[in-house]
This record gives sequence, structure tokens and C-alpha cells, in this order.
Amino acid sequence: MAKTLIEKLCKNDWKYALTRFAWAAPNHKRYYRSTQIIGKENIPKKGPLVYAANHQNALMDAMAIVATQKHQTIFVARADIFKKPLIIKILHFMRILPIYRKRDGGNSYDNNQETFEIVDQLLRSGRVHGIMPEGLFNPRKRLATLQKGIFRTALKAQEVYGTEGGVKIVPVGLNWQNPKEFFKDVTIVYGKPISVAEYFPLYQESPAKAYLKMQEKLSEEMRKLMIDIRNETHYETIENIRETFGHDYAEATNRDPQNPKERLEAEQDLVKKLDDLAEKNEQKMQELDVNFSAYKSGLQQLKIRSWLLRKKKIPWYELLEDFGVLVLGFPFAVVGAILGFLPLTLMKKYEKLIKDPQFLSSTKYVVSLVVRGLQNLVLIVILLLTYKNIIQFVFSLILVWHAERIMLFYVQHYKRTIGKWRYYRLLKRNDALLNELKEKRDRMFALFS
Repeated sequence: MAKTLIEKLCKNDWKYALTRFAWAAPNHKRYYRSTQIIGKENIPKKGPLVYAANHQNALMDAMAIVATQKHQTIFVARADIFKKPLIIKILHFMRILPIYRKRDGGNSYDNNQETFEIVDQLLRSGRVHGIMPEGLFNPRKRLATLQKGIFRTALKAQEVYGTEGGVKIVPVGLNWQNPKEFFKDVTIVYGKPISVAEYFPLYQESPAKAYLKMQEKLSEEMRKLMIDIRNETHYETIENIRETFGHDYAEATNRDPQNPKERLEAEQDLVKKLDDLAEKNEQKMQELDVNFSAYKSGLQQLKIRSWLLRKKKIPWYELLEDFGVLVLGFPFAVVGAILGFLPLTLMKKYEKLIKDPQFLSSTKYVVSLVVRGLQNLVLIVILLLTYKNIIQFVFSLILVWHAERIMLFYVQHYKRTIGKWRYYRLLKRNDALLNELKEKRDRMFALFS
């Protein structure tokens, strides 16, 4: 079986390529509001490669890589999901192999030998492997200690290449706005590849020292690509401030908050400053904890969002434009609501059945993939039978494909417009709580700007 599987994985599968191109990648773009890719030019065109990514979102971490690069990458996943024959067949088609953990019982080392041997042979034949070197699901925006398995695998495969060429490790930073939620943003950052050949002479002298050196290097490179909040005590406050003030801090440091790379750099800089503040001045950090909690409570009381306080005023014609968009977009939003009813309803239904929270997003994504895919096929058939004119067919097809996203953006625009209207009224009456929140916001910003 293993030999057959190796032979299968050593070749590009046209069925896999077609499924990714026609179904998985488009659905990934629809599932997330925005998918930003940084550093794609850093990906080598050929293997052997190992993608090393942080692990905040279960199977969706692997899917983010699959959907945004061209290699047919072989991943590993926890072995307890490889139970039923149909599931095993699907996972193998997706190029996912089992990895056993100590908590699964038995001898995890012996159980993993087959997977390690397959991966080793794949890398030696120039294929591409993907792994989350933290080893465990880590929902927080913090890089955990990297396990040594990735270095053992890479250096063992490097034996056939020696000190030149061979295996490269591409660090990947996955930055999820909210891993559990549908229609949120994700920024995927590919770092510069690390040449395993550089560590091969040390590996020949002392494997343990080579593992340690590579662990230090990869950890350093991965932290450059992601939000990495080191302080445990004030983690929630630092994360909330990053979300709330990231836009303002980017502008204050002459970065474009609409540019994904510059926005990420600004937020990384902000997090580092807050981590340093928490380490060097506990009193100020506690003060920031209290002030932010009061600030958040005040926003909830006024039913407005923090971004509104960046605006000194809201012109009446801006509100008029926003309401005009709501009126004009309403018919399209209705079509989107009808088309999105079934997938959104089923996603919510299955969300309640998930016992393991780390698979919440993955399950919703699979439901989205299957339901939207089948629904689109049915709609295409209906359109083909309904429209004889090619122009009408193409227009209707475009509307069907984008209608649900239009509806989701419409709902967001509605919420923003209502928020702006509330803020407009608060400004008009010079609301005391609003003025207090503005002062509190300025004082907090001054602590870390």
C-alpha cells in the first residue's frame, strides 16, 4: 500500500489540479472576505521544498497554502481523523498523510515510521512537503516552540544532495483576522527560503546541534511573517489594542493601512512596543488594561465602533451617499440572500455540532465547499436551459457567482452606515461620554505611539 501511495504522490495528479483550480481555490476566495498574499516571489519554482507555517486554524492552515501556490503539496494531519475508509481515501487524494501523537496512545514513533519514510522519499525525488512545525494547534497569535521533526526530515532528505542544492524550507506566516468566522480576512506571507545544505556539515558532526541551529533560524524567520504576541499576562489587551489601533498606528508611522505588507509591519511594530511596555513598566500596562476595558465598555454603551472616533465630523452628504448605496444595492442583496440562504444555514447548523473548536472553521469550509459547489452546478444548468442569448447567460452567471458576496458586503455597509448615523447624532449633541472616550483614546494611543 505504501509503495502504491508513494508512486501516486510522486506524480502530479491532474484530478487534484483540476479540483483545486475549479473548486477549492475559487471557494477559498469566496469563503474569506479578502485573501492577501505577500512574498509569493520567494517561493522556489521547483522542489524539494518544505513549507513551514504557524498553526492557528487546523486544516485551514494547509488549505491556505494549497489555494495560494501551484505545487501539489503533501501535508500531515493528526491520525485520529484517519478512521473511515472513505475519509482516508479523500485525505489521500488531498495529499494528506497521518501523523500520530503521544496522546493518541501506543508507540507514536513506530506508527509514524511509514509516514516519515514516504515524506523522505518524496523530498528525495524533488516533491513538496507542508508541515506546521509547532506540532500542536495554537489558536493564539504567538509562535510556539518548534518541534524538531521538520529538521530531522529535511536533513535526512538532504543526505542525497550533500552540501549543495537540495531541500529548502519556506517559512510561512498565516495571519487570520478571526480563524473561526466566515467572511473574514487572511494575510498569507511567504518568507525567503532557508537552504538546508548550509546546515548539512554541522548535521554530519552533530545532528542535535544542527537541529537546534535550524530551530533558531526558522523561529526567527517565521516571527517576521506573523503577529507574535509574547506576553502571556496581558495577551488579551495587546491583541485588542492591535485590532483597535492598528490602522491609526500605521498612519502615525507613515505606513499605508490599506497596504497589507505595510499594515502587517505596523501591527508587528505595535505588538513589540506593547510587549516591551508590559516587560519594563507593569504599572503602565495595568493602567492600559483598565483604560481599554473602560473604553470598550463605553463604545458598547453608545453602540458605535472604535474606527468612527478617527473622524472629527461626518458630513451630511456622506450619509446621503451611504443611504443611496443601500437603496441601489438592495435588489442585488436580496438575490444574494436567496442564494446564500442554504449554505449559510447549513454552516450554522453544523457549527453547533462541532465538539472540537479547532475544527470549527474547517468543517464550515467543507460544508461551504460542497453546498456552494453543488448549488452552483444546479444554477448553471438552470441558466443554460433558461437563456439562449450568450450575453444574458454570461451576465446572469456573473451575478449568481458574486451575489452572495454582494449581499455580505451590503450587510457590512448597512452596519457601518447605521454606526455613522449614530456617531453623527452624538457629535451633533456633543455627547459627554463620546468626548470622554475620545480623550481616553488619545491618552492610550500616547502610551505606545
